[in-house]
Amino acid sequence: MSTSSSTRAPSLVAGVALAVMAALSAIGLLLALPAGELEVAALAVLLVAALDIVVGVALFPVLAPGGPLLAGCAVAMRIAYGAVFVTAAGSLVGQPEVARFQAIWDAGLLLFGIHLALVGLAMARGRGMPTWIGVLVAITGLGYAADSVSAIVSPAGPLAIGEITFVGELVLMVWLIGWSGRSRTTPKERVVRDQVAPVMAGD
Repeated sequence: MSTSSSTRAPSLVAGVALAVMAALSAIGLLLALPAGELEVAALAVLLVAALDIVVGVALFPVLAPGGPLLAGCAVAMRIAYGAVFVTAAGSLVGQPEVARFQAIWDAGLLLFGIHLALVGLAMARGRGMPTWIGVLVAITGLGYAADSVSAIVSPAGPLAIGEITFVGELVLMVWLIGWSGRSRTTPKERVVRDQVAPVMAGD
């Protein structure tokens, strides 16, 4: 089995999980949280955190061509970010502290940014993966990391670079669902393969 075909399933798992996470994040953080539906927001955050682990594990074989150690570090950062998100969700139940939730989330974005930077680096180094997407994802990660650091250093006026660079996440999701792990055989190569296959079968 080729490397590309063997990564098709985990690519789909990661891509679909990212799409579901985007929907859950919108429901929990953009709708439920501002409306004061904190239990709904907490549930959405917990589900997103669980999917963070799914995405991290599924990305390992996809990123491994860029270096197993690099891929492993990227996975570890994603799982660590999921753990931070679970901790943040705890601030929304019992005696809710929305400000504490936001502070923990902002701090956790540093781990998420490092994760994306490592993903981008692995993609740029790996054979068969689009370098330009890797660069875009790495820029997105650096944007989130900068936002996190600024929120810690200057809570009154944090940066919001991630609001611009987030497009890298979207492009990664689309690539994982639509292209990652697919055979890259060109039309000419397919013609040659179709011509050679009957001869080989006859031998």
